[in-house]
Amino acid sequence: MEQSPRLSLSYVAPSQAQKHVTVNESFRRLDTLTQLSVLSRTIAAEPGAPTEGDAYILPSGSSGAAWDNYSVNNIAVFQDGAWAEIAAFEGLRAWVSDDEEFIVFDGASWNEIIGAASGVAQFGVNATADSANRLSVKSDAILFSHDDVTPGSGDAQVKINKAAAGDTASHLFQTNFSGRAEFGLTGDDDFHIKISADGSSWIEGVIIDKDDGYVSFAGHVGFGGSAPSSAYSANFSSAGAAISGASVLRSSSGALRLGDSAGWSSVDLRPGGAKNVVVSSGGGVTVGNPTGGDKGAGSVNAQAVYDDNALLTCYVFDQALDGAISTEKWDRKVPDRKIFDRDPETGVVRQGATLERIHEPLRKFTARIGGDHDPLTLDGYARHWREKRHLTSLPNEAAFDPEEGMPAGAWIQRLVETVEIQAVLIEALNQRIKTIEAGGDVRPA
Repeated sequence: MEQSPRLSLSYVAPSQAQKHVTVNESFRRLDTLTQLSVLSRTIAAEPGAPTEGDAYILPSGSSGAAWDNYSVNNIAVFQDGAWAEIAAFEGLRAWVSDDEEFIVFDGASWNEIIGAASGVAQFGVNATADSANRLSVKSDAILFSHDDVTPGSGDAQVKINKAAAGDTASHLFQTNFSGRAEFGLTGDDDFHIKISADGSSWIEGVIIDKDDGYVSFAGHVGFGGSAPSSAYSANFSSAGAAISGASVLRSSSGALRLGDSAGWSSVDLRPGGAKNVVVSSGGGVTVGNPTGGDKGAGSVNAQAVYDDNALLTCYVFDQALDGAISTEKWDRKVPDRKIFDRDPETGVVRQGATLERIHEPLRKFTARIGGDHDPLTLDGYARHWREKRHLTSLPNEAAFDPEEGMPAGAWIQRLVETVEIQAVLIEALNQRIKTIEAGGDVRPA
């Protein structure tokens, strides 16, 4: 009897008797193969009480009165009270009820169909997904790119969402399926970075507080090519706040020595350990070995450390000798402030903005010339410090803020200006003395 080449449907011969038998046989075969659905592909024992239309894909080792004679991967279907075998062919597709998966026969074995519809319970790419890893991928690389087809916004985000603060949303890195490093929200809403040598015990390396961004280090911090040892590492407490022990952070160019004596930590900038920078808990930075402590000799207030250089102050003599000052001349002598930053891609320090500056101390000086507190007249100079209780160039007690301080360059400029003013006044007194010695009258007219 001739049959169709693909589904093996029997043809009706022109002179055939009882043609309905051939037609019904083809209908039975179509009823099974059209939108094929099987109950299972793992049951090996022939069921004892099958229902009409039940179908199975035969696994290896299948057995039973009828199944003993059937081949693996073929379809066994119960029709008209008996089992029938239908040979599988390449491209045949079937829904497997107990696995809830859609599979296809490739000519040798049945496999899950790649590119299943949206909403599928499990999906594997070159791998088998399971109930714990519903998405499973085996690949040398995985690419997530922005949408340039639809197109989208140009952004690309990978979102990991957890149900509550106590749960975990993280990236876990493994070696041979054993955890070695993890970062993310692990057990709370702070950001954690941690490592493990065996996959079971973990060390918290960095914790960033969700409320204030405070970064705490729970392990050792070292500089240089080799791993830090107990002698050359900064050993922080688990809270990341206090420094425990006398430890050293050593780099190829020097060492940073962190101690815990009286709340201070010394930083040794040279391998020999001769010079120190000491940071106090109050925010002060002490350079060298000062006797005055945090705010004493050799100390720099960390909150006002910018030094804009000492500006030239010879304009005092211009006024005394020439009777006038050229602001344009002295503005040209003030360097513009160059702002430097670091290239985020290369890390190279580069020049950014340039801020033009004028000679501000000169303008403050000339504003007093000819007034009641003229700094170049003996009476005006004396009147100023009697009434205001400070020298003309220096800040008074009320204006000085010990917390903010003053840049070192500003202090130097004001002190030199004071010396120059006093030099002019000394010369004025010298001329009066010479006049008196010559018998002249120095009283005001």
